[in-house]
Amino acid sequence: MAKAPIPGAVKTRLRLPPEDAARLQTAFVTDAVDKARGLAPTTVAGAPGDRLSLIRPLLSENNPLIPQCDGDLGDRMLAAAHALFADVPDPVVILGTDTPTLPPEAIAEAASSLDKYDISIIPSTDGGYVLLGLRGPYGRVFSGIEWSTPEVYGQTLTRAKEAGLSVYEGAPGRDVDEPADLARVREELKARPWLAPRTAEALRLL
Repeated sequence: MAKAPIPGAVKTRLRLPPEDAARLQTAFVTDAVDKARGLAPTTVAGAPGDRLSLIRPLLSENNPLIPQCDGDLGDRMLAAAHALFADVPDPVVILGTDTPTLPPEAIAEAASSLDKYDISIIPSTDGGYVLLGLRGPYGRVFSGIEWSTPEVYGQTLTRAKEAGLSVYEGAPGRDVDEPADLARVREELKARPWLAPRTAEALRLL
């Protein structure tokens, strides 16, 4: 799930100049897609749908790019999942682009857990989640969620329990939404730049 790097429309809470925020978003998207493509076939669901031309150059020629639908985050993630399940019966892993320090090993473990569990989820330190794996298009886990609040993770687990779904929970990752998040990620990437090389370089130039 990726937002187009439009100045003034992305990462506004980081309080960066709009052009800097857009360059950082470009690095986030590129690093996340490269990381995912190293593990499995990867489709990018981009938003807004009429600005996909800003995302296309960040991808390889054979990297599928589809528009996100209208609606809240849950509607958009579920629609993207349905689109993928319509093509192949394999499990689907939904990954955002705001967690540059999430190790590939954590993504791989969450994906492989779907051999045993219905859902895999990696929480974020702010109460949401940074990854959601699905063995089927379970719409219940996207319903009645207070998106963009600290309640998202707990509510998602509750919906899964109500639906009788088994859940794998990974170790928390860090979203980059606020200036303090950016400062922590900057320090992490100084020590381990290979986790997100383009983001590390973009932060070095800020």
